Amino acid sequence: MTIAEIENCFLYGEGEHKRIFGSISTDILKEITQVFTAEPNLKNNCFEVSRIGDVEGYQRRAMPSRQNLFGRYVTEHEGEFVSPPVLLNARGEWEFVPSNENKNVGKIIIKDRANIIDGQHRIGGFIYAYKKNEKKVKADFVAFLNISLEKENEIFDTINTTQKGVPPSLSVRNRQEIQENRVVKMLAENSSSPFVGRISMTGTMLPEVKFQAAQFAKNIKRTFDDGAFKESKLSDEEMFDILCECWNLIAKTYPDQWEIDKPKKDMDYKLLELTGLIAWSLVFQKRLGQYFNADERTIDFTALEKAISRAKDVDWSKDGDFEGLTGEVGGRQISNKISFEMQSSK
Repeated sequence: MTIAEIENCFLYGEGEHKRIFGSISTDILKEITQVFTAEPNLKNNCFEVSRIGDVEGYQRRAMPSRQNLFGRYVTEHEGEFVSPPVLLNARGEWEFVPSNENKNVGKIIIKDRANIIDGQHRIGGFIYAYKKNEKKVKADFVAFLNISLEKENEIFDTINTTQKGVPPSLSVRNRQEIQENRVVKMLAENSSSPFVGRISMTGTMLPEVKFQAAQFAKNIKRTFDDGAFKESKLSDEEMFDILCECWNLIAKTYPDQWEIDKPKKDMDYKLLELTGLIAWSLVFQKRLGQYFNADERTIDFTALEKAISRAKDVDWSKDGDFEGLTGEVGGRQISNKISFEMQSSK
């Protein structure tokens, strides 16, 4: 029994490697594909099967939240979304019928579901998007006509153990529509920045690099999380200037701990590690808004410098008061100590 047909497909390859290239309308996507899963999830947007004959499934458990996020992206970028083709195994259930003009161009007659080898979260996203707005779009695919389930599993394993994702910092560099990404690029490249040449925009950690761009972007967003800044809608240049001045005050307060020119592996203090970046960003998240004049769009840096100087005795040494505490945990504990000292009367 035929359950669907897909026109305008292209056949390529020989023998076991015969595969079809084409596009599937999202209104039939759930009816003609399935996830051969080892970990069923009732919330999966895709159809699931955990056993075919005497063979058990191999796909990892779906993350519906990830599917839905991609579905929202498809909906919000209708007509201009970007998605790589999904990879399928038609299992001998899709028949290619060539056109009269070209034996490699034709249609597919579909009798049963194809297994999703790579792309269950993209397919789940397309299904989610269609369910939400009932607007049909095209999902590109490459389908092997009939490889064994063993070979299918092998291809899945190869894809997921040899591919390397895009480094988060490279995504920051590439996605300049996001404000904190633009600001961190300025901090990394502008000669007036205290961090010029010390932030990796590609993910490569050279000896002189202190931070990844993705780490810094996250903490820039955190720094300006106060409602006063959100209402004022600071420009990139205003954010950049405020960050430069704040960190110059920190450098002035802790001259010995400001190891900006020392290779990361040789540093003795946490100040210019991710822990220090997190600590000060948390402090600014809670306190920087107190020094901000929204009407004049300026920070009272004189008052801020006095407050920061009250915390000049905070121990930043790696083997000191916060030994062994790093990342978010260490940053939060150090930020609490800084905040306490900043509001003291000494």
